[in-house]
Amino acid sequence: MTDRTLLLRALARVVAAAPAAPVTERLCRGTVGLLGAGGAVLTCAPAGPSRFAAFATDDVAARLDEIEELVGDGPGLRAFRSGRSVGTVLGDPDDAAEDLPVFAVLAGEVADGAVAVRSWPVRSGGSAVAVLTVHGLPLGGPQDEGRGRPSGPGETVQDGQVLADALAPVVVGAGGLDLLDRRVHRAVGMVVAQTGLAPEDATALLRAR
Repeated sequence: MTDRTLLLRALARVVAAAPAAPVTERLCRGTVGLLGAGGAVLTCAPAGPSRFAAFATDDVAARLDEIEELVGDGPGLRAFRSGRSVGTVLGDPDDAAEDLPVFAVLAGEVADGAVAVRSWPVRSGGSAVAVLTVHGLPLGGPQDEGRGRPSGPGETVQDGQVLADALAPVVVGAGGLDLLDRRVHRAVGMVVAQTGLAPEDATALLRAR
């Protein structure tokens, strides 16, 4: 089973060690690395007229998001609306996890060979505010960092949800430290000391927990 605390600590370390960049970019790239994926796109309000891609790590991720917006269907929209993770395997209908015929045809032209695509709702206060779509997940499951073995599909889904929810404070606004009580102030200080994160980044990770 996913260890939420260890996973968020791993994300904090990756974000702290990343080159200087907006926190959204560092969190997305860190999530891609921890899942062993090829890339990701964070899409805000995907089901509404104000839909926009906050960040895409690569051209493939950006194009998959554009295709989903064009056809009005895809793993991202379904994950956002259902509140659960939705996945498919492009280029290999026999292994597709969900029935996404139109999206699969167009997206298959973007992907090179069989490519696993999975989306997670980014949740804040129990409601989805965005969606994280990842492509290039190893078909056998990503390497389970720190445990020396590949993680299974179920564990991948759980890990992805923890990491997706860690993006919520960035989407909705992490807020200032003056809004935190003394206990959270101390926790932020400890995260900053242990990881080197900026206070606002540490606050975002703590609120994701």
